[in-house]
Amino acid sequence: MSIKARRCFVPLSPSRWVAKVYLTCDNQIAVEYRHGQHVQKILPQGPGAYAGTGGAPSVCCLYPGTQGELAETLYDLAQTWSYAGEWVHAFLYKKFGYLLVSPPAECGNCTTICALSFAPANPTDGQAVTITATITNIDGSPTKGEAPEGTVTISVDGTILCTQTLPEDEPDSTNSQSVRCTWTASCTPSSTHTIAAVFTPAAPDFASSNCSAEVTVSGCGGTPCCPNGLPATLHLTIAGSGSCGLDGTYPLTWNGSYWTGAVSGCPVVFQCNAAGTPPSCGFSLVVYAPPGYCTLCYEIGTCGGSSGTWESASCSPPLWTSNPTNSLSGVCACSSTGTIFTITP
Repeated sequence: MSIKARRCFVPLSPSRWVAKVYLTCDNQIAVEYRHGQHVQKILPQGPGAYAGTGGAPSVCCLYPGTQGELAETLYDLAQTWSYAGEWVHAFLYKKFGYLLVSPPAECGNCTTICALSFAPANPTDGQAVTITATITNIDGSPTKGEAPEGTVTISVDGTILCTQTLPEDEPDSTNSQSVRCTWTASCTPSSTHTIAAVFTPAAPDFASSNCSAEVTVSGCGGTPCCPNGLPATLHLTIAGSGSCGLDGTYPLTWNGSYWTGAVSGCPVVFQCNAAGTPPSCGFSLVVYAPPGYCTLCYEIGTCGGSSGTWESASCSPPLWTSNPTNSLSGVCACSSTGTIFTITP
């Protein structure tokens, strides 16, 4: 049988047979014994009065009855006890049963795992979401094992949301602890977000761990051109419209099929006509304008040609920028060249 230790030490004053003391990841005491260890008195009294050398490895005994807070107390006492043999006689010998085990290969780095949960699990755009990150010491007992200690950093799409310290579990009653952060669900840069958590231990007792999961936000503009969704509200910025008098920034709102808005009281439509590669091939922007009455003035981005095309386009983050665009000759009530249209979140 093998065990894992989160802490260990060689007693300052070992006996001829006590060589090493362990506190396991499962909060139990274990002691490694040696045959024929030579002990020499080097100080008159107190911890460190004896030094142990040599000896042959004998056995390692695990004391399951010490599990929990008691094990931590006994370990602390062993570190300050004047003579290791006396400590064993005082607290372990004929007081607890033991199991023969293999000495731990290392001390520290108890294995941890990270898990994420979300409430609600399927958020809508703008909804507050509670992100819970749980760190578990899987080498420890669920009821008496030591819970990991340290900090957890939670990020959304690579941007840090928060860093929280795991609460202490005193007395030891579980092998896990959790932290929570609140995030506002968003459709930017898309409807699907990657949530990640990284555990950084406060001491070498535990190994670090990390985890990630994806959350899909509903209520976003989903089209074949951008399957991962776009924000429910986009913004159209018009510059250089000249006598058409359309310069400014205008909100466009998703209606379940496309984005719509108004410029000077006239309709604007931004829609995906068909899936295309690149996405700019499928999206078109149609702008109607005064004076007098709303007339079709601009049509940008259709694959067949119009008053302009998209110079650059991206679904994540949303960005469509036209090249200098002319109004539709002979159709629009005003005339303008060099107009630039930009679509952003």
